Amino acid sequence: MNYEIKIPSLNLDFTVPPSKSVVHRELIIQFLMGSLSTIEGQQQNDNDDIRATRACLKALYEATKDDSVTDIVMPCNESGSTLRFMISVGAAYLTHMGLAGKKRLVFLPKGRLIERPLEQLVKCLGNHGVTVRVDKQNQKIYVEGELQVGVFKIEGNVSSQYASGLQMASLVIPGATVEIVGPLESKGYYDLTLDIIKKYAGPEPVEGQSKVTEGDWSSAAFLLTLGALTPDAHVELSGLNKDSFQKDKIILEILQKLGFGYEWNGGKLCLVKGRAGEDNFYLQELELDAADYPDIVPYIAVAAAARCKLTKIKNIERLRFKECDRVMATIEALKAAGAKACEKDGTLIIEGGFNPPESIEIPTFNDHRMAMTACLVAAWTKQAVMIDNKECVNKSFPGLWSII
Repeated sequence: MNYEIKIPSLNLDFTVPPSKSVVHRELIIQFLMGSLSTIEGQQQNDNDDIRATRACLKALYEATKDDSVTDIVMPCNESGSTLRFMISVGAAYLTHMGLAGKKRLVFLPKGRLIERPLEQLVKCLGNHGVTVRVDKQNQKIYVEGELQVGVFKIEGNVSSQYASGLQMASLVIPGATVEIVGPLESKGYYDLTLDIIKKYAGPEPVEGQSKVTEGDWSSAAFLLTLGALTPDAHVELSGLNKDSFQKDKIILEILQKLGFGYEWNGGKLCLVKGRAGEDNFYLQELELDAADYPDIVPYIAVAAAARCKLTKIKNIERLRFKECDRVMATIEALKAAGAKACEKDGTLIIEGGFNPPESIEIPTFNDHRMAMTACLVAAWTKQAVMIDNKECVNKSFPGLWSII
């Protein structure tokens, strides 16, 4: 453990970084609509995941202009969104360009990405002429074949990103439609995809990149929770859309249940400590369903441990297939602070309160969410927390360490 985190106070008037969820979709949709500005080099606000999507779009475009290239290398790195979107989008684009029989896509996932589920998407595309082969030994995923038009039936119980990728792909495959079978996980993000398609490819599309991308609610969720747990904190956040389709905005409702308030002042979201500033406020029991907002479960878990005697967060199974097993990592982080936590039948169970040791060490597992969770533990316990990796936050929040 090489890095020390201390959060004695927090005074933050900050514009939240653009939403990863929105930017991924905007880049891909604008590319498919003919805008080449999306394949330009790194932009000022790009995080590692957005760089991966830009790089894949650029590789796809350049390879279609070079007859000598048969294998199109797609550096998706650790970005699950990039991989799940670009498998369908890349296959559709090659088909659209008349190159599906001449070129194939070779994705290069890093970390645990190649272990994360793809089976349903593989089956769906296989029914439409596209073969997806996962080579775990060599850390490569091969995609080839001409995408056949029809109804793309995809089960919705694992990831909405499969359906979102197919919807974006259908922009260049006339006559293709997407049918979701069964309940859809993270439906809000699928609705987000449809909304962005409407904005850029609908009857009255916006031009180019003239629309300002809304701020990221998962980053906001972290900053609001950090402010809530820091005794002397002032937090004002700009750039957020109060009517966003991003499901992580539910953090406002959850923090309210835990005694933390908020208010909108013009375009700014301001944290109001309210009752949470009173030592005697303590919620007896909290039950949540994280099916639509799995990314912020580690943040909620720390806040709940600080403010609630018993918390049950169900539908956390998908957290095991993130950059690390976040169920295990979150439990380990809570235990490092002296809290009690366990998982039972897909539910995270937390007993509130803490009895921290003199020194707290929390492994990040190279996961940006867990590095930020360690910050929350430092704020809650008012102690220094040691972590093993600070750079992993660049995946979603470059520049984080300069503002806290």
